[in-house]
Amino acid sequence: MSVVVVVGCAPAPEAVPPVSSPPVSAPPVASETSTTTLAEPNRQTPGLFHSSRVGDDFQIYVSVPDDYDRDTDVSYPVVYVLDGDWYFNGTNARLPGGVVGIVSSLVETGDMPPAILVGIGYAGANGRSRDFGETPRGFHAFLVGDLIPTIDERFRTVPTDRTLIGHSAGAYSAVYALLRFMDSDDPPFAKYIAISGNYNWNGTRIWDTEERLSRRAEKGDVPVALYLAVGGMEEPGFLLTSRRLADVLAEREYENLESKLRIYSNARHRDVVRRAYTDGLKWVFASPHE
Repeated sequence: MSVVVVVGCAPAPEAVPPVSSPPVSAPPVASETSTTTLAEPNRQTPGLFHSSRVGDDFQIYVSVPDDYDRDTDVSYPVVYVLDGDWYFNGTNARLPGGVVGIVSSLVETGDMPPAILVGIGYAGANGRSRDFGETPRGFHAFLVGDLIPTIDERFRTVPTDRTLIGHSAGAYSAVYALLRFMDSDDPPFAKYIAISGNYNWNGTRIWDTEERLSRRAEKGDVPVALYLAVGGMEEPGFLLTSRRLADVLAEREYENLESKLRIYSNARHRDVVRRAYTDGLKWVFASPHE
């Protein structure tokens, strides 16, 4: 897969500045050194995407399939990776090879289709506690209102086939997004992978949000898939709340939600990431889900 750094400033979706070179319809993605720029004049730092909704700068990474330039009539599903600084392309020791490497292997074996990958990180101090737990609605506004429209404009995407994946606090954020948007007529994501989340983090927000969703007359009719995973040797907060979430969702019998929980018996909090991301991607892209 080829990696390209996307740069942007997006106070609102319609405010995306024009691309300097090349045209939006054909971003350069021939090699890992190619870049494309969507920066306003005073924000030229590579990878910078400023969000006025959050009031912070995000580092955005994009990887496209190897055939992206050659097959110009093909559009692709998009996988959004939370904690992109750690998990996107393997530059961090937390996940050697990164999600980019996992997807490349799965595409080669036919376990998932070629996809565009988008990693969401930080240009400065890591703001994951703020964005995933303290003020998640602001982060979701950036994600849905700023970043997704920019990616859809810049690249040939399938808007109905987006996946959001996260580990730990990122899993919490992914599940909260699922519960917030599942009853939407046009949900931003069709697939979710949530690994090793503690769903009691920040009190009862997850459970309260699910309770409100269950009481609404219309609970959504767009199919959504959720892959939950946790290590069997993780701390109780991660293991027990993952089991509780799986049980609650099963008891509700949401007609448009298909979910699965897998417990990796001998895995700890960081041990589980590679296996769970690999298995999760295989499962959400399988039809039917096994």
